[in-house]
Amino acid sequence: MHGYLGKILVVDLSNQTITTETIDAGIYESFLSGMGLGAYYLYKAIPAHADPLGPENIIGFVSGLLTGTGSLMTGRWMVVCKSPLTGGWGDANCGGTFSIAIKRCGYDAIFVKGMSSHPVYLYADNDGAQIRNAEHVWGKDAVEAETILQKESRKNKPVSIAVIGTAGEKRSLIAGVVNDQGRIAARSGVGAVMGSKRLKAVVLNGAQRVACHDKKQVMKISKELSVKIKNSNIPKIMGAWSLPFISKLMSKMDHASALDGIFAAAVFKKWGTIYNNALGMENGDCPVKNWQGSVKDFGWRKYRKLNPGRILKRESKKYTCYSCVIACGGICNIKGIKYGTFSHTHKPEYETCNAFGALLLNDDLEAIYYINELLNRAGMDSISAGNTVAFAMECFENGVIDEKDTDGLVLRWGNAEAIIELIKKMIQREGIGDLLADGVKKAMAHFGKHSRPFGIHAGGQEPGMHDSRMDPMLGVHFSVEASPGKHT
Repeated sequence: MHGYLGKILVVDLSNQTITTETIDAGIYESFLSGMGLGAYYLYKAIPAHADPLGPENIIGFVSGLLTGTGSLMTGRWMVVCKSPLTGGWGDANCGGTFSIAIKRCGYDAIFVKGMSSHPVYLYADNDGAQIRNAEHVWGKDAVEAETILQKESRKNKPVSIAVIGTAGEKRSLIAGVVNDQGRIAARSGVGAVMGSKRLKAVVLNGAQRVACHDKKQVMKISKELSVKIKNSNIPKIMGAWSLPFISKLMSKMDHASALDGIFAAAVFKKWGTIYNNALGMENGDCPVKNWQGSVKDFGWRKYRKLNPGRILKRESKKYTCYSCVIACGGICNIKGIKYGTFSHTHKPEYETCNAFGALLLNDDLEAIYYINELLNRAGMDSISAGNTVAFAMECFENGVIDEKDTDGLVLRWGNAEAIIELIKKMIQREGIGDLLADGVKKAMAHFGKHSRPFGIHAGGQEPGMHDSRMDPMLGVHFSVEASPGKHT
């Protein structure tokens, strides 16, 4: 189908060189593009026993085989590397606009190795690529840095930028890579790898077209799917109030069936991933109280405060990723919340809502809005961060740590103020935050053997917000996935 471009960009920050490599068509036939191409190149180019935070590690930004061909739902991009969190394969997946931007610069992937002596960013457009000084944006959060780089790099249209925040700069092992001012390729510690290389951002401003073998047929198929999705709608009578009742009904069934794809699209159109804030509670999908609890600990009176209908009341506009017609994302107006002054934020996803909701027995929605924006700007993975806070809370509850260890924070379940202060400390690597900024496994090693029963991770990575007691095969998946703990 010729959706691939056949070229990759290779950047060596140690000697400040940039080269373009041609990839044989047989490689695409064997590995496709995206993560397959990333795995092929990293396996070949990273030496055994390389330090994940050393110059020999390679970080790759990869697009998909179908991206740019006119096909729908093919706009996601990935970051790949040797993970500093697990010591093995690492990948992080993200939406937004960055995937097509890679291809519009003429590449299927961008791979960066080596280590710069000072902060830099990579800029690429139709004319090639350059390594530019980034000292003026080093120390800025991801949103601030993207805004500055957008102004100085924009020509006729907005540029697409992947950038790290404070967490990546400080090499937090649970740091991710941010684009579109708050969407994060969050998992596997990919942000720490960028930080170790002193690579603040990748800025893309190309305009090349992607070839396709039969453009008319691709457009025909995409149009048919687009019409189906457009016409798929949740009945008006089925409001967010109905989700807990549906969840209770599901909990009575002895097995589950896969949702019809078009119906699932309708659910995502209406609420986005936050539909599971209510749907997943009664049926046992949502992990509660550091994975030890259930809906009995976080019942209707609490989880109704995180109901998707309440979140949509603050949604000011829909957010659509490249080549997607569902628009499950959104921008929320959070002016006037009691914790901070941010004017808006990306709508918190289900994973964030549960990681800082039921997992911590916290029903303060305003705190979740605020934490969501703190983590977006810092470029820190909300799944790993929430799991790590939950671990610390259970350690506190059982006397493994006390207020002397927590810088005076009372880490009681549901204490929103303490959770926020702990997140700020983790972002800045201050006090106990320095110990927790690298995730559960590292913190468990520091706190000692008495903390081990409370440390939930798979191969070093904290699991996604889906309880394997509801779906036992998910527990197997968490354990054997190449990038363990992943829920995708």
